[in-house]
Amino acid sequence: MKRITPARAIFRLLSLAAVLAGAAAVSAQSGGEPSSAAILGKLESNQSWNAGKIEASLAVSNRFGVTDNDFTSWSRKGGDALIEITSGPDRGQKVLRQASNIYLFYPEADEVIWLKGTALRDSLMGSDFSYEDLTDDRTLMDRFDGELLGSEAVDGEDCWRLKLKAKSKKETYQIQEIWVDKTRYVQRKAILYSAAGKALRSMTATDVRPIGGRYLAYSTTMTDLLKKNTSTVMTIKKAEIDIDIPERYFNREELSW
Repeated sequence: MKRITPARAIFRLLSLAAVLAGAAAVSAQSGGEPSSAAILGKLESNQSWNAGKIEASLAVSNRFGVTDNDFTSWSRKGGDALIEITSGPDRGQKVLRQASNIYLFYPEADEVIWLKGTALRDSLMGSDFSYEDLTDDRTLMDRFDGELLGSEAVDGEDCWRLKLKAKSKKETYQIQEIWVDKTRYVQRKAILYSAAGKALRSMTATDVRPIGGRYLAYSTTMTDLLKKNTSTVMTIKKAEIDIDIPERYFNREELSW
């Protein structure tokens, strides 16, 4: 297996995703506002399920035009995730995440490549999403300290605005600003920063729909702020949660099936 030294829907979509949230009231502090921990707790509670499947598309816009890829993703609690590209220029490629390890399968070469280090930040299918963005299943509460900055409307929806600071220097985005829908607890917007405070990426989420007692944003736009005239829209076509997924979907040795 070739190794490249430098380099949880999905998926934070998928993490990004992070895009999912719960519809539940947040217990308030004495001042009438909830704590940042309470808000994040409700957000995270709806980002967790035993297993899920999503069929989606990525529309990548840049100076060369628009490129479309369809993909199907499977994920399960514990951080395992599989993305299979089903149409477009990269059809047949697969991305498997096992805990902190990511493997790429290229059908034309019948080869599996192990991504590690900074390679996890590389672009997926030429999009504004990195491999890490679309497969990272770790919780925000475990990784960040939060501060509630107040309230702000996003696309007409009243949101809590929070600032998150990474607990570890290994985090790609050392600082995050997120806007969480007060009613449905969906992450509506995010700006992701470096340790120096430079904005690296921005995310907006729309078309929020209920699913299995939770809420899911069916459209997510990611923009790489270090590039010009580029953005990627991820559109979910079908979503299923708390389903049974065969073990082989998360087996590295089965990537060529």
